[in-house]
Amino acid sequence: MDKKFIVSCLISLLLCFCFYIQPFKLVVIVGQSMMPTLRNGQVVLAKRESKYNKGDIVVIKDNPEDGIIVKRILFTPGDYYYHIIDSDNFEMIYLLDNSFRKILEAKSKYGNAVLEYKLGKDDYFVVGDNYNNSDDSRRFGPIKRENIIYKVVKWILN
Repeated sequence: MDKKFIVSCLISLLLCFCFYIQPFKLVVIVGQSMMPTLRNGQVVLAKRESKYNKGDIVVIKDNPEDGIIVKRILFTPGDYYYHIIDSDNFEMIYLLDNSFRKILEAKSKYGNAVLEYKLGKDDYFVVGDNYNNSDDSRRFGPIKRENIIYKVVKWILN
C-alpha cells in the first residue's frame, strides 16, 4: 500500500472520530440570562468535561430538538439549597447565598416558610447571571448530570 494513502486514511479516521465525540463545540449565546458575563449573540468555546464545579458556566440540553441553554452552576451534588414561600407576595424566593448569616436572617424573618433541600448525587442547581431575567433551576428545579453536555472554557467573539 502507498504511504500517502495510509496516512490519508488515518487522518480521515481521526477527523471522523473527533467529529463523532465532539470534544469542543462553538456555542452562540441566545438571550439575556447570562448578562453581564455573556451577551446575546456572543460566541463561546465549550469543552466536554468529566467533572463540573460550582461557578462553572455550562451548556445544558434543554429539549429533544437539540435546544441548549447556558447557565452557571450554583450548587453541586450533596449541597443544600433553600427557598422561602413568601405568602404576603405569593412568590418563591431562593437563597442564592447559602452563608450561615443569610440562612439565619431568612429564618428569623420567614420562620418555618424557609424550606431546605439537599441535591442528589447527580443533581446540579443552575442559574443565569442575570437573576431577574433568567429561566433556571429556580423555576424548573435541579438538573441531572446527564443533561450537562459542555463547560464554557473561552469567550471567542464579543
